[in-house]
Amino acid sequence: MHKRILHGIVACAIMTILLAACTIRDAASIPTGPMVKMGNATFLQDTITIKKGAKVTLVDTVAVTHIITNGYWDGSTQKPAKEAGAPAVNLNFTGNDTSSTPPFNTAGTFKLYCTIHGGMNLTVTVQ
Repeated sequence: MHKRILHGIVACAIMTILLAACTIRDAASIPTGPMVKMGNATFLQDTITIKKGAKVTLVDTVAVTHIITNGYWDGSTQKPAKEAGAPAVNLNFTGNDTSSTPPFNTAGTFKLYCTIHGGMNLTVTVQ
């Protein structure tokens, strides 16, 4: 009797593992390419170098809202500005989510910042 119960439990465990391994995920939802993670009020790395034509995937690793756009913080002053050749970036994060910038098609150095958190700057260098 106990062997049947044990075999049943093992069979259920194996089925659970197989079903979990076969989960269908939309390929578009899987981050690829250059990635920058965001914390509570900072980019966890404040610079990234990418190739022309690449997008930057931004990952909000915490349950904090961020609004990322072109420009930078200069001390406690926001300096919204879109450099020539930069894509227009306007990304809203509600916490624990991911989004990508448009592609950076021009070589150069470009600035992005969070409009909510002072000093939260990201420099993107495109080669």
